[in-house]
Amino acid sequence: MGNSQSMDKVQHVVKEGINIYKKVKAEQEQQQHNGSNNNNHYNQDSNDYNHHSGGGSSYHPSADNDDDEEYAQLRAQAHEEAQKRNDCYARSQEAYKNGDGAEAKELSNQGHHHDNLMKQYNQRAADHIFSVKNQGRPLNEIDLHGLYVKEASAKVEEAVRRCQANGERDLVIIVGKGLHSPNQIAKLKPAIIELVKKYEVTCQPNIPNPGCLYIEFGKGTGDLSWLDRFTERMSNNDQCLIM
Repeated sequence: MGNSQSMDKVQHVVKEGINIYKKVKAEQEQQQHNGSNNNNHYNQDSNDYNHHSGGGSSYHPSADNDDDEEYAQLRAQAHEEAQKRNDCYARSQEAYKNGDGAEAKELSNQGHHHDNLMKQYNQRAADHIFSVKNQGRPLNEIDLHGLYVKEASAKVEEAVRRCQANGERDLVIIVGKGLHSPNQIAKLKPAIIELVKKYEVTCQPNIPNPGCLYIEFGKGTGDLSWLDRFTERMSNNDQCLIM
């Protein structure tokens, strides 16, 4: 009975790693098919096993933030951990296919370890660059340069709650260049829609400057028909956007 439970646990751990590996691999192949491996931004997956390599062999920091050594180093470390994670999961899958359950479990656990380190480095990078970019800004204005959509969404929600608690009537969000990559733009639209519905706020583009999002509190959800045009202009790297 004990051996059976132990084997079930091994299979569960290994299969979890294999599923993550397959998902990452499929997305990398899709990115290559779409030509997105020419994009130098570090892509972020929509689930908890995110921040995998965009198909390149090395990490290239955004031009917005490449002068910030700490930020660039943290993103590069996250990228390195993602590669180690992917390698462990791939080797775990091979070991499992070859019938070596113990080796497969060990490699899968190593993959989880690298996955956790990757997330920690990315979170530190996000917190650092957000602090740098927003130092001295007014309460109702935030700059999202250097963040990915999932990171940016968390910062925006914090800002919305803070503004509402302090009786602010609006919030200006400066959309960073790091959000302009195809993989990020695809996630930006649903993130904005979710924000508007969750907090019942209006959201308008290019106020007070091009490339900004303007949030107003206490006026309902408003019209979002502009979203398609806004994200399309971002994907085309329209020069009117704040960089």
